[in-house]
Amino acid sequence: MVIRALTAVFIITFGAALATSPASAQSVRDRLAKDAVIAVVNDQQILSSEIIQAFQALPRQHRQRGLRAVYNQLLERLIDDKLLTIHGRLNNLAGDAEVKTMVKVAEDQIIARVYMNRLISQSITEEAMKERYAELAKNTPTQEEVRARHILVDTEADAKEVIKMIQGGQPFEEVAKARSKDPAAAQGGDLGYFRKGDMVKPFSDTAFSMQAGAMTETPVKTEFGWHVIKVEDRRKSSAPPFERVRAQIARDLGRRIATDVLNSAREGAKIERFALDGQPLPAPTPQQPKAK
Repeated sequence: MVIRALTAVFIITFGAALATSPASAQSVRDRLAKDAVIAVVNDQQILSSEIIQAFQALPRQHRQRGLRAVYNQLLERLIDDKLLTIHGRLNNLAGDAEVKTMVKVAEDQIIARVYMNRLISQSITEEAMKERYAELAKNTPTQEEVRARHILVDTEADAKEVIKMIQGGQPFEEVAKARSKDPAAAQGGDLGYFRKGDMVKPFSDTAFSMQAGAMTETPVKTEFGWHVIKVEDRRKSSAPPFERVRAQIARDLGRRIATDVLNSAREGAKIERFALDGQPLPAPTPQQPKAK
């Protein structure tokens, strides 16, 4: 049973280089540096770096499953690609005009991506991330937080019985372990610290109206059942620890760097725009978003 209200967090990323923290990016580089042969097709090798790159190119929902879950399918796809490449070269397609045009397009895209990724990688230093963290911590508004325990039961009668047991001298934590149907029962009903918007309204309203050490004398009803609540502590929130937000800060810095690089490149470039019929187009005004 989950009583925390859902909070959606939206994070914008710029390419694969921003999707991972420096630590995870280093891990990938380490793996690439230790290439292993994972298949041989007509005496031509397929290396582990190729399957890692193929995995990183998958949509996010597939990457979340992990490499092991999709390894066999990716390997068979790489084998198919290798077979087609072998037969294509046997048919002299390496010098084909269409192939050369497509290679040039791919090369341009790779150069642009590597250039941007290297600039970002060089700029996201430990010092830069800690400076950004200090800025965020300074501007983070403080909010009141409550640490509470609770016991969740099905009926009001059960909740009243639980209150009597605790008022009679039984420890709240022990009663929670024995009677609560919430997963937090294993921790004596401990929910940790939370903000008012983190919980459903009847629960939050009650918890935030209580002093530290107090327990509800009457049951609290929510959509999940009946609660007996004990407030352990109250405090003002602070910024999360640096290590917890390191990856988010790296993405934030990467986003800033990418924007600065593109703006700088545009300032020094001569750009002409034309419609599909060849007619000139005016430059976008500052208020118009540029295509990404």
